[in-house]
Amino acid sequence: MNLEELRKSGRIIFECIAGSHLYNLHTPKSDIDLRGIYLNPSTEYLGLSEPSGQIGDEKHDTTYYSLKRFFELAQTANPNILELLWVPDNCCKFKTLLMEKLMEHRDMFISKKCYHTHSGYSFAQIQKAKGVNKRINHPELAIKPVKEDFCYVIPAPVFEGAKNADINLAIFPMRPAPLKKDIDLSKYHAAGLEHVSNAYRLYFYGDKAKGVFRGDDMIVCESISIDDEWSKFSGLLFYNQQEYEKALNEHRKYNEWISNRNESRWLDQEKGLVQYDAKNMLHCMRLLISGENILRNGFPIVRFEGEQREYLMKIRRGEFQYEELMAEVEKRMAGLEELYKTSTIPHSVDVKKIEELYRELSNQ
Repeated sequence: MNLEELRKSGRIIFECIAGSHLYNLHTPKSDIDLRGIYLNPSTEYLGLSEPSGQIGDEKHDTTYYSLKRFFELAQTANPNILELLWVPDNCCKFKTLLMEKLMEHRDMFISKKCYHTHSGYSFAQIQKAKGVNKRINHPELAIKPVKEDFCYVIPAPVFEGAKNADINLAIFPMRPAPLKKDIDLSKYHAAGLEHVSNAYRLYFYGDKAKGVFRGDDMIVCESISIDDEWSKFSGLLFYNQQEYEKALNEHRKYNEWISNRNESRWLDQEKGLVQYDAKNMLHCMRLLISGENILRNGFPIVRFEGEQREYLMKIRRGEFQYEELMAEVEKRMAGLEELYKTSTIPHSVDVKKIEELYRELSNQ
């Protein structure tokens, strides 16, 4: 079942605005995210195929969870799931009586496990904020890789009768070196090197050559005559096809990210004004503040107001140095640990009661 079919099915029991608009931390250019819950009929679980537990769009702006999947995640204190049980009415787009009954029992999903999940999720946001693997830090991925950059050559030693004018012939030890820019593989033929994968003997034919790479960028091997074995042999070619295909995939993902991203999120980082992803750091602090409130008062903070909102928006605007924020994170992490020790909320959820609630709701 896809998203369109789900919306026509009548199975949705809850739909709400999520993300920055729910938290009241949005900007005029923020995307609007949607989250929801739907009900799979119990008869679907009797078949050989498990019914879908999650349905959404490719950008993850819209995501719906089956009631079963929602319960599975909620009882593990997943922060993104728990907050849906505290969505204010002004952010609800649709809510059935069944969902209202679930919200009446939302306290049974609150336990000290929230300490571990909220601190863990916030730490993950820190890693994302400064991560060297973020695409924003690798604009070179915009350049499409070429297969020749993944080719390496061991040139043949000088021998009498060698006619290769392109390859700078070398003496032992023969170690693979990157293919030189002045080497045109279209002037060569390749022959497979016995007993070795992705390795080839290279022969120079000049303008008479058919080329090493043909068609879909595949190496095509030729039969080399005995007369040409000595006179045209130029060295050994190694082609790291796996790394080339990996680079192509990263290039494709980068361009998809460029096409689909929210431009306003990355402007300051691209200009060098901040050295971290401000939105990730915003979510890090938001999770810590919400986790503190769970341990103190027994429920998460979903919508931020007043001084808390202004502080989080300053983080989003990149008004703090990374070191300042990390000092605050360490302070709040320590405070969270102390709250864990003194909090009066249950250490764990009552799995049996949660199971009973799920069976009751799923049978309605």
